Amino acid sequence: MGVINTDLGVVYKPDDILNRRKRIDVVTRDLNPGVRELVTKIIDSWNERSLEDLKQLVGEDRAKKIALELGLLED
Repeated sequence: MGVINTDLGVVYKPDDILNRRKRIDVVTRDLNPGVRELVTKIIDSWNERSLEDLKQLVGEDRAKKIALELGLLED
């Protein structure tokens, strides 16, 4: 299989994208479908404000846990 080249010069293998999607599904499995979709959108467009958005949606502890498990935050 080939690679996907993005505009920013970062290259991802299709398997990397699928593995990330599976990790997101595992981390959000206990959320209801509507909240899970919103959390996934926040994660997919991660920026400096995303953690605050996530905290408002699922609470501070859960938001930090999700971000840490996906490697979006450092300890």
